[in-house]
Amino acid sequence: MSVAIVIALAGCSGAGSVPLAGQTNLTATSGAAGGPAMPTVTAPKHFKVSVFVRGDPKHYNPDPVEFEKDSLYVAYQNATQPTGTGGKSTIVEYNSSGKSVGQIELKGRCDGMRWNPYTNLMWLTVNEDANSSMFAWDPTSGKITHYEFSSAKHGGGYDDLAFDGNMAFIAASNPKLNGKGINTGPALVSVVLSGKTAEVTPVLMGDAEAKDIPTGEKVRLNLTDPDSTTVAPNGDVLLVSQADDEIVFIHAAGTKSQSVSRLLVGTQLDDTVYATQSSGDFYVVDQKRNIVYLIAGGMRAGALYTETPDDSGVRGFVGTVGKKTGGIRPVITGFGSPTGLTFVPRT
Repeated sequence: MSVAIVIALAGCSGAGSVPLAGQTNLTATSGAAGGPAMPTVTAPKHFKVSVFVRGDPKHYNPDPVEFEKDSLYVAYQNATQPTGTGGKSTIVEYNSSGKSVGQIELKGRCDGMRWNPYTNLMWLTVNEDANSSMFAWDPTSGKITHYEFSSAKHGGGYDDLAFDGNMAFIAASNPKLNGKGINTGPALVSVVLSGKTAEVTPVLMGDAEAKDIPTGEKVRLNLTDPDSTTVAPNGDVLLVSQADDEIVFIHAAGTKSQSVSRLLVGTQLDDTVYATQSSGDFYVVDQKRNIVYLIAGGMRAGALYTETPDDSGVRGFVGTVGKKTGGIRPVITGFGSPTGLTFVPRT
């Protein structure tokens, strides 16, 4: 079994954290939403950190974030619980200046939100632990269509989404484990909409065989916490199994040529994305502070960036993942609990 190396930083879990060598403390400015300055975030000199938007007493607990057609969409979970109790989530559309230009409310807790490039609709999932369903939203017309999942054979709910090769994939979250603590159900499914039903098909089982990336050895997975997804530049679908401290790479997902590899990372991760080019922006959701940061600067083209929420062993930062070793290198520190992350290339 491989062991990932995590670079821990003293004080990286909150404001006023100790800078890395060659870095400075950059205090987030008031940004588009106004208000007082927020606690210090530590970033390299070539990054500019600002607060893009803040929530308010009616819009709080932000999590999923998505950028499309010059708009940033933020899902505020408010007081809803992962099984759907507690009210409604609010999805707010912001323009490039941070001004709200539209919003919708969904019953339940929105924990998955991705733009479907094939239908030009926003897909959203609610209630990641149980009682899950999904919605397709057209922000232009305002039309919202509700879908029920055909099944949840893993015993839990559905969470993050990814689109690749004309296929849609969803993480099968909160699985029911067998008596030995093993997830024998689906960890990732594909989905096709039929009428008002989201028909799911298993793509990756929770106890599938995989290749360990650092060692090349065959291993048996046990994905107890499928959570966030993304797509690599080569088309691989990545699935973060958060509580298991690992990233699973699915090559040719959903096809007869599918192959699986895994990378242990040594700490819990949340959203994980590729910087497809060096010129671009990160939007980082800090759920604990109820704000969305805008981070502009020179990224490492092709690098895999991740974030660690406040329940991670080394928490409160955005950093890079060593794709061959699983080592995590903190780059921007001082967040309260980063739970949403997206990269937007500059054209």
